[in-house]
Amino acid sequence: MSAFGRDTRERHRTRLRAAFLWATAAALIAPAAMAAYPPFGPNDVPTVFFISKSDDHNRVDYWMRLDKNCQPVNDDAITPYWREFEKAPPVVTHATGLLDGMAYGVAAQRIAKRSAAEADYALRLKAVGRAIGITTRRGPSGKCVAVARTTIAGAMAELLSIHAQLSSPFSVEYIDIKGKDFKTGKPVVERMKR
Repeated sequence: MSAFGRDTRERHRTRLRAAFLWATAAALIAPAAMAAYPPFGPNDVPTVFFISKSDDHNRVDYWMRLDKNCQPVNDDAITPYWREFEKAPPVVTHATGLLDGMAYGVAAQRIAKRSAAEADYALRLKAVGRAIGITTRRGPSGKCVAVARTTIAGAMAELLSIHAQLSSPFSVEYIDIKGKDFKTGKPVVERMKR
């Protein structure tokens, strides 16, 4: 066999080894990259409130990005993301898709007011047409907190979650808006028929 033939085989083997190493690296890194979404910052609130649905245990959480002073980073500080509990552990998180945006997307959001101690943020979801306010501040533990509020059953209450009862994969029978009454501390629920 000529030296040329051996060089060609050796180059081919080197390419195969390199391709194998890259494929192995990608297989090991890809799950870690998926697990890193959303990229929470040190002051972010991972779940301000969430929307669950009746067909499984997965839900969409609403994360808020906050700066070192516990202020919203901009007028686009709320981001929805999926938390999948069905195949847990571990719980998998990932971005919402284009179709999810219709059901779980944000219609409008902005910073309403800032002070040295806290900020007030205005939010409206596409599927739930009521105004939601979010107050951000530094909590007693020193960590940032964000408390969502809206009118539930005629009273101003802390918004904890929204549950969608599905009648089919693309149809909602009703939604329950769940929270805690600010005055009494008791749970409140309002059912909205669709």
